[in-house]
Amino acid sequence: MNKIGIITYHNTINYGALLQSFALESKLKELGADVDIINYHCKNVEDREHVKFPSFELNIINFLKNIKYYFSTTKKRKAMNNFLNKYIKISKQEYNIKNIKNSNDLYDKFVVGSDMVFELNINGGDLTYYLDFADSKKRYSYAASLGIDKIDNKYLSNCINELEKFQHLSVREEQAKEYFGKILKNKVYVDVDPTLLYDKFFWQKYEEKPKDKINRKYMLLYFLNETMPEFNIAREIAEKNNWDIYVLSNSKEKINGCKVIYNASVGEFLYYIHNAALVLTASYHGMIFSINYNTNFMYFCKKKDASRLDNIAILTGLTNRKLTETNLPEIQCDFDNANKVISKLRNKSIDYLKTLVDE
Repeated sequence: MNKIGIITYHNTINYGALLQSFALESKLKELGADVDIINYHCKNVEDREHVKFPSFELNIINFLKNIKYYFSTTKKRKAMNNFLNKYIKISKQEYNIKNIKNSNDLYDKFVVGSDMVFELNINGGDLTYYLDFADSKKRYSYAASLGIDKIDNKYLSNCINELEKFQHLSVREEQAKEYFGKILKNKVYVDVDPTLLYDKFFWQKYEEKPKDKINRKYMLLYFLNETMPEFNIAREIAEKNNWDIYVLSNSKEKINGCKVIYNASVGEFLYYIHNAALVLTASYHGMIFSINYNTNFMYFCKKKDASRLDNIAILTGLTNRKLTETNLPEIQCDFDNANKVISKLRNKSIDYLKTLVDE
């Protein structure tokens, strides 16, 4: 049995990042591998994900806001850690950039993927996510996301050197395939986000019904706040349809006329998406889970995220779900074609993982 180590962003307060880690590990186990998520600590990632208690400042209002944010994110991290500890197998050995090379003694293969792992501006140029520590014959990726149009020039030559040592290079976005195809000798493949390796019936098993009763139909907003013009559109849609508005947020800020959910468990996150009358999101995984659940949704793009969201819309034939200044989609979404496309791509991606496990 192959011993496989996954390098990814697992220790996070982002629902999508955690769930894609879980899905990839689960599928590889299901296919017969002995799998760990490698307990790798990247300082840049952890500084971004772990909110520290704020230092005192003379602006008392701002200081109190920072304290409030600290405690709300602490509660959310506790909810995320509950899922992590219950369902995900983390390596007993902890690693950092100095000792990660030692993991070669324990693992037959390494898989890096998926969520933004090739975006070096996130991790401070840490080439661990390009498997620079691993023996060349052990290097694989699965649906690794670049997340941006191209690699920053200051990292480019080192990245090319490491990527050309991969045994199999799998990315998540078509744009990344085209980009890497121009600068690398490797053949580059596109595979589905790990969360799409499973259908909605799998994810339903992990849903948790919120403690607060949901008495009416609701619209769910994710990656959206009051300062964005899309928020006013959301209010109009909800008012027209007599829906409540639920906002998934990282902070317990009050929003007039809305219910703010600031520390939902992972299971509640899944439940809220599955049972919404409509999801409005700028989140890649908010969009992915809406499609997988066949929940009516609209998406909009923040500039840096456009390629990721537009790519899945093009792939599934759901570009008409994009909310723009000139396009307000219908509430009802036809998922027939998207379901067929995803089923086909899911099977193709699973076939690749079978090969990875068996060879």
